[in-house]
Amino acid sequence: MSQTLAEMLQEPLASVKHRERHALEEKLAAHNGRVVLFGSGTLGRRALDLLTGLGAHVLAFTDNNSAAWGTTIEGVPVLSPEEASRLYGKEAVFFVTIWNDHHWYSQTLARLTTLGCTSISTYAPIFWRFPDTFLTLLLLNEPPHRLYGEAADVLKAETIWADEESLDIYRANIAWRALGDASKLPGPPATWTYFPRDLFRLGHGDVLVDCGAFDGDSIRTLLADGCDDFAAIYAIEADTVSFENLKSYIASLPPAIGAKIKPVECAIGEERCVLRFECSGSLTSTASEDGTLVDCIPLDELFAGKSVTMIKMDIEGAEHGALLGGRETIRRDRPIMAVCVYHTQNDIWRLPLLLSSIMPDYRFFLRAYEGDGFQTVCYAVPPERVCAA
Repeated sequence: MSQTLAEMLQEPLASVKHRERHALEEKLAAHNGRVVLFGSGTLGRRALDLLTGLGAHVLAFTDNNSAAWGTTIEGVPVLSPEEASRLYGKEAVFFVTIWNDHHWYSQTLARLTTLGCTSISTYAPIFWRFPDTFLTLLLLNEPPHRLYGEAADVLKAETIWADEESLDIYRANIAWRALGDASKLPGPPATWTYFPRDLFRLGHGDVLVDCGAFDGDSIRTLLADGCDDFAAIYAIEADTVSFENLKSYIASLPPAIGAKIKPVECAIGEERCVLRFECSGSLTSTASEDGTLVDCIPLDELFAGKSVTMIKMDIEGAEHGALLGGRETIRRDRPIMAVCVYHTQNDIWRLPLLLSSIMPDYRFFLRAYEGDGFQTVCYAVPPERVCAA
């Protein structure tokens, strides 16, 4: 990054708010309203309608999917990246309108730059211009000025990372949220796991609490990695559909393994309550106003008489409350923590800071597993369990 975080966060709040409101129109004005949309899926089609409503001229879609080339969407042609770049690379702004966990903006940026495109942007200016439409989506769910309002905490969290890889990932994520610049986010990792062997090892006697167990996908990863001598796994899942799938998976395992895995049907939060939960069987099931009634139980209550050695959390934005409801368990047992920090804009600094306040001697790592900031995980590891370099 050309700027340090401290320098970036000195931008006056009035300037940040102006940037949010006007970034899209300024990009359009610089290219006389000429636009190409890279990505013809749901986000690209929605962007077409909104940009057309602003008076922009969307010249074309382009897409990685060759099956779409030669088709049209609302009269707009879908071209190959090579053809779109040849025709419009020097006269239009290319907005990359791909919002999924399999896409890395840095790769698309490099490709379009190589093809001769001179103006390339993430979808962030579109999100900022139409906040009611888009600012409900995971790590960009708040406008940038909210981040600047928490600058002291953002900078405090910058100081806790134990290695350069973590620090680079953290700074890149802040730039993505603050500036709409996803170019420094890491590309595809070698492996995707909640159990990175370069940071810690699980084995004999370990007790894993899997918050957001889904259908057993994390347990599959652990077993595939050869770790089957754990003492117990408590697989916690609130979605009734996923819970049934989880139980079926456990039943399919060899009896000696399956007997050590305890399915627990509930949500996890700061305090005991009953809440409504979307029970769809999807990876992103979460609390919902019109969902099914489920029990929400704090970890401190669930494990009042049981010791744990690792807690994994991927619970769609409910991690902050779940950590508050598990403070005593964490202090008592000193478990390894693997916590997703991408579900909301500020999770990437507030969750590590919360964990640091609970266990200040832990070592903190950040790893990114999927595209454009998705599946970014904070690992908080007691020093006695960190793998030697």
